[in-house]
Amino acid sequence: MQTETLVGLIGFGGAVVGAGGALLGGWLQQRHQVKAARAERREERRYTAGQTALGMLIRIRHAAANRAEDEESEAAWTAELIEWSTSFDAALLLIADGDEMRERVFEVVRHLGYYDRLGQNHREANDWIDAACGEAINLLSAYLREDPLPSRSVTYRERQARVDAHILRSSLGAS
Repeated sequence: MQTETLVGLIGFGGAVVGAGGALLGGWLQQRHQVKAARAERREERRYTAGQTALGMLIRIRHAAANRAEDEESEAAWTAELIEWSTSFDAALLLIADGDEMRERVFEVVRHLGYYDRLGQNHREANDWIDAACGEAINLLSAYLREDPLPSRSVTYRERQARVDAHILRSSLGAS
C-alpha cells in the first residue's frame, strides 16, 4: 500500500471515530438534559403540590378557629371540610417521593373527623382540629424543607390513644 493511501485511510478512520464520538457525546448530553429537565419538573410539581396542601391545612386551621357554634355554621363547616379534604387528598397525592410523609399526614388528618364522635364541646373540638392541623403542617413543612420527618408529638399520641379507645369501645358495643 502506498503511503498516501494509508494516510488517507487513517484520516478517514479518524474522521469516522471522531464523528461517532461526536454523535455519542451529543446523544449522552441530550439524555442528560432530558433527565435533568424531568427531575426539575418533578421537583417543581412536588413543591407546588406541597405548598397547595400546606396552604389548605393553614386555611382549615383558621376556619376551624373562627367557626360559630350554631347548627347552620356547623353544617357549613362540615360541607367545607368534605370539599377541603377531597382537594387536600388530591394535592397530597401529587407529591413525588413522599410515601412516608403522605402516610403520616393522612393518619393525622383522619383525626379531624373524631372531634365530633368523641362528644367534645365546641372549644375542645376547635383545639382538636388545631392540634391535628398543626401536626400535619409540621410533617409537611419538614418534608418540603427536606428535613427528617418529626416524631409524633405527645399531644398527637395522647389523641391517638383516645381515638383507638373510642374505636375499641364502638367495636365492642357493636358486637
